[in-house]
Amino acid sequence: MDIKIINVPLYYGCDNPGTQLAAREFSRKNLPGLAEQCGHTVGRVTLLSTQPKPEDKYKEPTMKYLDEVTACCRELADAVAGGLHDEQFPLVIGGDHALGIGSLAGVARSIPADQLSVIWIDAHTDINTNETSQSHNIHGMPLAAALGLGDSRLYENMGAQVPFILPQNLYYIGSRSVDPGEEEILAQHNIRTIRMPEIQEKGIERCCRELLDSIKTPYIHLSFDVDFMDAGEYTATGLPIPDGPSIEQTHQTLRILFADPRVCSADFVEYSPVHDQNEQGLEVCMGLLKEILQALKQNHEG
Repeated sequence: MDIKIINVPLYYGCDNPGTQLAAREFSRKNLPGLAEQCGHTVGRVTLLSTQPKPEDKYKEPTMKYLDEVTACCRELADAVAGGLHDEQFPLVIGGDHALGIGSLAGVARSIPADQLSVIWIDAHTDINTNETSQSHNIHGMPLAAALGLGDSRLYENMGAQVPFILPQNLYYIGSRSVDPGEEEILAQHNIRTIRMPEIQEKGIERCCRELLDSIKTPYIHLSFDVDFMDAGEYTATGLPIPDGPSIEQTHQTLRILFADPRVCSADFVEYSPVHDQNEQGLEVCMGLLKEILQALKQNHEG
């Protein structure tokens, strides 16, 4: 498989410096070399730029750093769309999860919304609009934007038809930190959400396989946030959330989901070196990235 690694040093979406350094750390650990060791070719590594921190993060009161986030997402959409056009697998390395707007816009330029499913592997559902968000951080809004909900400035001018995805093709696993406004949106659109009680009852493997079996579209985008992991085992992120899957269960999740041959693109987000201790979090991330790359190899061979 020809993989296009797209590094996105973004933290404006979470307003918590640290995630912008993740791509640098993964590069220091030679992520492209790891991809090659797993049997892939690395077509290109693109480092997207971010501007110096603006003085006024509340230029738009309900969406911090709106101009900076959307500019980055437009650049990312170009990179993802270019990778798919060149028959490369876009692997987007964050950065914070606001970049999901750009990832999904880029995929939507090539794949119509009725042919694409999205699996959001995350403790959060990230489906706030600017009106429901209490923090006004855009990393909590990417899926609302992808669905065409909320302020149109988050998803307009991305070069893709809106909505980028359809609610019946959106799936969550690991959700456990969901705001009241998000609960209303999830219920209104009947969005499938696998939460921790279901994982504890059925086991992570069964949940993953049932999820994949329920997807009928020919393409899948996977978006992984490291806060999916239980805060008792993993804290190298800006907002660790307790009572989540273990690191071992996370490996199992990624192994199953990334081995599906329909997977066409992915995000890996929210690792923060600033919140890491003795690079323990970095080592966990590199292990998970290796798991992803090995599963993609199996995917390609299948």
